Amino acid sequence: MAILMTLHILMLNAGLVLVKAVLIIAFLFGLILELNLILTAFTTNKSILNQTDLLVMTAWKRLSKRWLSLLGIVILLAILWLPFGDAGFTAPVLNLVMLPLKFVDLVVLQRRIVVVILAILYCGLLYLFLKLLARIRVTVKPELVPINGWHRLVWFLRPLCAFWLPMAIIDHVVIWGLRELGDQLSSGVSNGASLTILVILVAFSLLMLSAFLIAMIWESVAQPAFQPDFDEIELHSMAWFPTGLVFLLVVLFGLQAFHFGVAASPSVTVAHRGVIGNNGVPNSLTSFKQTVKHHPNYVEIDVQETKDGHFVVSHGQDVTVKNSSGTKKVDLQEINYHDILRHQVKFHGKKTKLVELSTYMSVAQSKHQRLMVELKVTPQDSADVVQRFANQYGDRLIAQHDFVHTMSYQAVLKLKRLKPNLIVGYVVPLNIMSIKNLPADFYSLQAIGLNNTMVRQAHSIGAPVFVWTPDRVSDMQIMRVLGVDGQITNQLIKLQQVNRQPVRKFNWAIVENVINQFC
Repeated sequence: MAILMTLHILMLNAGLVLVKAVLIIAFLFGLILELNLILTAFTTNKSILNQTDLLVMTAWKRLSKRWLSLLGIVILLAILWLPFGDAGFTAPVLNLVMLPLKFVDLVVLQRRIVVVILAILYCGLLYLFLKLLARIRVTVKPELVPINGWHRLVWFLRPLCAFWLPMAIIDHVVIWGLRELGDQLSSGVSNGASLTILVILVAFSLLMLSAFLIAMIWESVAQPAFQPDFDEIELHSMAWFPTGLVFLLVVLFGLQAFHFGVAASPSVTVAHRGVIGNNGVPNSLTSFKQTVKHHPNYVEIDVQETKDGHFVVSHGQDVTVKNSSGTKKVDLQEINYHDILRHQVKFHGKKTKLVELSTYMSVAQSKHQRLMVELKVTPQDSADVVQRFANQYGDRLIAQHDFVHTMSYQAVLKLKRLKPNLIVGYVVPLNIMSIKNLPADFYSLQAIGLNNTMVRQAHSIGAPVFVWTPDRVSDMQIMRVLGVDGQITNQLIKLQQVNRQPVRKFNWAIVENVINQFC
């Protein structure tokens, strides 16, 4: 178990993906050996159990009959663990996945369907995992009654609730306390306290995950009695070295986390949809005029195509309009621009009129405000939507030093081909794939699930990272620690305040980013 913990800690360190890949393979191989040793300990007689050398030798002999099932269990467990924390390797593994270009837009633009498919696939893999555990169960203890179907789910859920859930709660309560104490501690005390808490929480999390693994095997083999009779002196001499090695690595890892995890320079400020809180209807000129008074670096807006090929500033394809007979929902791609002008758009009790992108850009130019324009691309768009957008607005966007980003990678490529000097970014809503084979001038990444690996991938190809949409101060601090370059937020004033905070205010976020890899 000490060797597994050591490999786990090494995987948590920043480093080359290739090195992590080697460590992942070593970790999975070690996990097979560890599971086999646990199974042997739970199912052998007491005379073997009390002799360490004999126990290891017995486990090695039995491995030849179990290795294939154990390999399947380990691989499936690694996949099933994805929703429960990075565990040091899941994030790099996911970010190694390079989708063929022709499938990228399909996955991104149809992401809701993809999520449903992944959920169904997850249930199928969980069922297969439990079936393999049941097979191991009757292999190691033939006298046990076979358990079929979803009744076996308790083998996974009970250890999860007994160990992982309390671990997650305790870890985050402690981190919350550290965050609340941040203002009351001096810089030196804050650094020391944060490092100490990080070391304790990492050691605690590793022990709890190890206990989860042991408990899962124990549950699957009908909770056998386990009463080894180790010699106390022999046990101490056998345990002090690996325990000390793991603790030393945890301390070194904590020091490295604080060395590389210092908050990056202040984030570029981007007002999401042109609003600050509830100061107006998103993407409206009314809210824009209020927002620019607070001097964001950029104002981010969304652009949709109408039925007659105009580009209006709106986030959603469906908008609620108010007319003489009341309110109704209309699809922008089924209505002409001039018809839209006759109606007011309603949003959370506020009313405004949609405007064309050219009008919005003219007002922004008069206010000397740079824009970040998201071109919304849908399957219902006209075939030449990207080309017409580039022809109508490309040169003007370049002249005003504005950015464009879009969720369609094919649109990114086409815009760069048509207007090479236009700054074009790629919006990535799911942080579950590599972006190294998807070059862009910058990336707009989803804050949920963002990790150091994604940020480093972007920076390795010279592209800055914007993140959307952290609205809480705590989330903004975490994004700073992750090293993002800009934040697209609905709470611009809060972000400006975070940019002025001293470095010690971010210590808790360093701890949080590390612990998120466990839960």
